[in-house]
Amino acid sequence: MNSHQIDIVRLAWARDLGLPDSNFRPASGLPADFRPASGLPADYRPASGLTADRTLLVDDTARRVRFVVLDGHAVLVGPSDVLERADGVPADVLVTRDGLADVVGPRRGRCSGPVVLAYLDDVRTDVGAQNPLLSHSRRDAERVLSTTPPDDAVAARAADATTWVTVFDDSAGEADAVPVSAAGYVEWQGFLADTVAVTVPSHRRRGYGKTSARLATNDAIDSGLIPQLRVAMDDAGARLFGRSLGFTELGVAIAMDLPAPG
Repeated sequence: MNSHQIDIVRLAWARDLGLPDSNFRPASGLPADFRPASGLPADYRPASGLTADRTLLVDDTARRVRFVVLDGHAVLVGPSDVLERADGVPADVLVTRDGLADVVGPRRGRCSGPVVLAYLDDVRTDVGAQNPLLSHSRRDAERVLSTTPPDDAVAARAADATTWVTVFDDSAGEADAVPVSAAGYVEWQGFLADTVAVTVPSHRRRGYGKTSARLATNDAIDSGLIPQLRVAMDDAGARLFGRSLGFTELGVAIAMDLPAPG
């Protein structure tokens, strides 16, 4: 990933989090940015240490607390009381479920993440299978999802991909070919391509997953997007798969719902 591509990734996340376009990465030596008017004391500043590179966005109406670390810089979004409790808490603690729950307090709800954020810089020629039988139909992708473990299928459907590449196993002939791997993406914040890839268990580690994922990511890049892969931090297999495709891990994201009072 070059610096221009990383800036694009930062821009996409700044917009998603509600920050000004240039504010994901605070200027060196400046205190964290507080907005809108937060109710925090006028002389409030984050503690020294790891929080010095943290941007705070106070939103007392937020229904979720969000924490994103990207290329060594962090953004924390949530109510003022949560941000105050997070003061001085290292980033490597806040990106854990227990660490975030501790600063959220008794209002804590469902936690999403932590997920690793990884990015692909350019098209690659290592497609895997030669002359694969393909489909771009959502219907064929659903056939793959229907035969994968429920957790994998739910995660893939949640991504709401609009472009799909499905690879078939046609070893028994084209007439008897079956869909075994699907990868898809959806444009996110105008710059990134949120990417997912699934393979039926019986055909894993045989190159089908790499083929579908490579074709999908190449298509996204050809469309002017940077592929973004969100992978559970503790999913070593999925992270290894991402690295095998050339993805670079640049950050981590975690969020926790705030149930309505009462």
